[in-house]
Amino acid sequence: MKRYKFQALVTLGPPQDGGPAAMPGGQMRRLVLRGQRHGSGGSHFFSALVTKSNEPALWPDDNPVIMTIAVVGDDLREYFDVGDRFALWQGTDLGRGVVTRRIFV
Repeated sequence: MKRYKFQALVTLGPPQDGGPAAMPGGQMRRLVLRGQRHGSGGSHFFSALVTKSNEPALWPDDNPVIMTIAVVGDDLREYFDVGDRFALWQGTDLGRGVVTRRIFV
């Protein structure tokens, strides 16, 4: 298993109790990502650590936001390469994102 870290531009759904829209900037939270594999299109769920950017909002409603996401697994570039889309998930979709850059650790 390998560690994979990336930044993403995430559009969050309506605020929910404990959801990422209610997270203060800089706080880390464990969430689930749902990604689609290149080629086959099959989806897979991954446990991830998500940190909402602490930078001032670029838009008045603080949506979309930049998030840093760390995930561990095999073949992660098949799901989370630059430009790939994914969903933040916790029983239902909490938001949707697109990978903007990989962070090498």
